[in-house]
Amino acid sequence: MSVEIQAGWPCPHFIQEEPVQLELDQRSLTTRAPVSGAASVRILVNDTHYVPASGLDAQAVLTSAQPGPYKIRRCQGTIGPDGNLFIVTSNAGTTQVRLPLGDRVPLERVQRALRLSPVNDLVGISERNNSLSLIERTDAGPPSFIRVSGKGADALGFLQKRSRGAHVYPPWNLVARDDVFPTTRVNGLVIVPARFPQFKEPLRGNPTLKVTYVSMPERCPRCGGTWVENDYRFDPQGYAILIQNEDLLQQACLKAILTVQGSNPYHTKYGSLITTRIGRKLVQSSALLVKEDVVQALQQVQNLQKGQRQYQDVRNRELLFSIQSVDVRPSDIDPTLFFVDVVVRNGSNQPVQLETAFAVPGSVALAGSNNQVLGLDGAGLTVAQSRQLFLEG
Repeated sequence: MSVEIQAGWPCPHFIQEEPVQLELDQRSLTTRAPVSGAASVRILVNDTHYVPASGLDAQAVLTSAQPGPYKIRRCQGTIGPDGNLFIVTSNAGTTQVRLPLGDRVPLERVQRALRLSPVNDLVGISERNNSLSLIERTDAGPPSFIRVSGKGADALGFLQKRSRGAHVYPPWNLVARDDVFPTTRVNGLVIVPARFPQFKEPLRGNPTLKVTYVSMPERCPRCGGTWVENDYRFDPQGYAILIQNEDLLQQACLKAILTVQGSNPYHTKYGSLITTRIGRKLVQSSALLVKEDVVQALQQVQNLQKGQRQYQDVRNRELLFSIQSVDVRPSDIDPTLFFVDVVVRNGSNQPVQLETAFAVPGSVALAGSNNQVLGLDGAGLTVAQSRQLFLEG
């Protein structure tokens, strides 16, 4: 039994972390393709923060200027018995707590006392550079604030007694602008509104921006509008996804048909010359040459499998036993576009169907009976041709 890495997949049109540049208005982002829906968009700034559509707001953070341990006393001179009283105010209200006493109270003990008090309901208790740090819990952005007071705040080294949150990055939405889109018209192109991300306020500085989104299928950068993506994929364990039996046979045949003969310097005879036949004025003559090239490419597969069987077990289900039919027909819309339908039989006498389309300047393999797709090569078809290919067959 032989196995092979699966190369053909239906394209998800999902573009992940595409680098983009801010336009001159410091607001607009131009992705390679129009965005299909706002729910799919994620904007990554400086490889650290994802900015939601509502914008990215920072919570109020207030940090002590003095690292621990702390000198905390109940009575300090004439201050009276409130030298360890610590008062915290935020959007959620005001509360107070008495700090643990001592000449060298460690930061961990202060944090534990605050977390066991009502202060923990108002602010998060953290540390920064071995100093006490408070983070507002209930809000973010300009409405978020923290204020500390009491002699306990002085004992903990809070020189700055208040802090307010801020807008880090403004909100964004999708805006429409004129763009070229595929259609079913004969001319193939029409100017229509297409959507792209735009911030509602200018960004400061020159941040690094990456956009994740689902593109419009007709303009997908991954498949070139053909709905077919050829690439390796891996399972959750990190192993390449393999195919066998009829799927392997179909992929082997499609690779031989779609590979340009001479493009592999180590196997210069492998492949076919089909792409050189397209675009000639004598359409019927081209169709006959395409058929001949397909048959020769499939015969190459048979010869390779014969050699393979001398060293490896080749199952009947993956063996190319015979070529049942090869049908080549020109498109009714474009004489430089050919549809090729091939049916072969494997060693188990089961039919395996291949469907390909050849056009200037490339070729596309369509999903066959086993849903395997192969041969995406940026076909450059018009939109009318694409619709004929993928919607009407």
